[in-house]
Amino acid sequence: MPHIKLECTANVKMDFQGFFKALCQQLVATGHAPKLGMKCRLVVADTFYIIDGNPDYKMVNLLFSLREGRSKETLANFSQIGMDLLENYLKEEVKAKKIIVSTEIKELIKGQDLTKNAIR
Repeated sequence: MPHIKLECTANVKMDFQGFFKALCQQLVATGHAPKLGMKCRLVVADTFYIIDGNPDYKMVNLLFSLREGRSKETLANFSQIGMDLLENYLKEEVKAKKIIVSTEIKELIKGQDLTKNAIR
């Protein structure tokens, strides 16, 4: 863990690999996320409607799916790390007020959400 999913509209252009690398490094540095558990993926929406349908509007949502048990402070820190990186990577869009940026955390319940890592 964690599973990290970046959902965005197709009009978002950024260095996704660089973003994921920086995000993983910062999360691991907290001591609350194992390097061997990092899994990141990008989900791009070709069809979207934001506010009034203006095609220049963009959105990104960073979803962390984590095993339960981390403190609220740790979860808030993960969200803040993600938000800070998103705002840095998308600073022009944020400055132009053309993008909605969000983070989300989903805690996975031990015994219900199963994982088998065959890479180790």
